Amino acid sequence: MPNLQSKIRFLHAIPTAPAVDIYLSGDVLGKNLKFSDITCYESISPGKYELQLYPAGIYDKPLISKDIDILPNTTSTVNIITLSEAIDIFVLNDANIKGEITSCFLRFIHLSPNAPLLSLSLPNDINLFGNVEYLETTGYYPLSPAIYDFKVSFSGSSGLYKYINNSTLKNGKFYTIYIIGLLNKTPTLGYLLLEDGA
Repeated sequence: MPNLQSKIRFLHAIPTAPAVDIYLSGDVLGKNLKFSDITCYESISPGKYELQLYPAGIYDKPLISKDIDILPNTTSTVNIITLSEAIDIFVLNDANIKGEITSCFLRFIHLSPNAPLLSLSLPNDINLFGNVEYLETTGYYPLSPAIYDFKVSFSGSSGLYKYINNSTLKNGKFYTIYIIGLLNKTPTLGYLLLEDGA
């Protein structure tokens, strides 16, 4: 029989939300997850699950209760985000490719609720992703394995940049840059560079 097990992890991406405990159909998958924390991948059987988020250590009433479908042999990151000023989730399908690959791959996700459109480029202004909206999912961009510096620019804000330096991308790996935090507020705008599917 083929192995149809899937993998799932959780990212807390709401700058102003408290730490949370994560339950999936009654099983704990994360405890005291704070803003910018991410869990390790957990193996999970495919099927429909009830996802519940509680303020850490308080189980009177969930912050959100939502059904999610886990498809066979998939790898997912469940992002805890804000949508229309309410807590919500955004499920991202991560790369799940087996075999030899002769490049590395990068995608870019905008999870800052108050930032404008974002673009990611190399320092020589070679644009990788342009005008990415909040919660927009880009595809994976192929790159040669190397150590990279990236530049994040903001739509309508000439001269305002954020730099992501000394990022090592290895052969055969898939990565996502998550932009999180708040522009000109606290917690300040930052990023996570994460390997996908590992």
